[in-house]
Amino acid sequence: MDRREAIQTILLASASTVFLTGCAERNVLDFLNEGQLDLNRKHKDYLSAISESILPLNGVSDQIEAPVNFILRMLNDCRTTEDITLYATGFEQYKLLMSTAKEKIKSMDPDTAIEMIRSSLAQEAPQEELVYFLQQTKQLSIQNLKSSAYYLTTKTDYQLIPEAYQACVDI
Repeated sequence: MDRREAIQTILLASASTVFLTGCAERNVLDFLNEGQLDLNRKHKDYLSAISESILPLNGVSDQIEAPVNFILRMLNDCRTTEDITLYATGFEQYKLLMSTAKEKIKSMDPDTAIEMIRSSLAQEAPQEELVYFLQQTKQLSIQNLKSSAYYLTTKTDYQLIPEAYQACVDI
């Protein structure tokens, strides 16, 4: 799968967020403070909806932390200021893309809406910041799942306590 097709797939998967109320009143870059991204509740809910459309985890288990908290913590603690700025710019571009699509989609049925988004993405190359935002959101959502207690105990053979040490084992 090439990069353009992957981005189109991710954006189509998150087309459900078109119908959510956008965070149009404030720019995401306004929430950058000393190299840290501290979003308000509306933006966190919107980011949570994007993450949920990429990796649906609602109702799976209460042992999985909310993806938006994990994403923001990992961005602020493990990424450089330039990466956080790139992520915030991509988030803003995503909001703009979805708000323009929302205006056109209001009177259309869902199949026509998906085709309209697909054709608009095919017409112009995706911006680097938007690609970075989607890739990081997907990667961090998956990392949130794979580091949760639910996944480690039910899906893998992870044990919190190491097995007993066996000093003399025949080879």
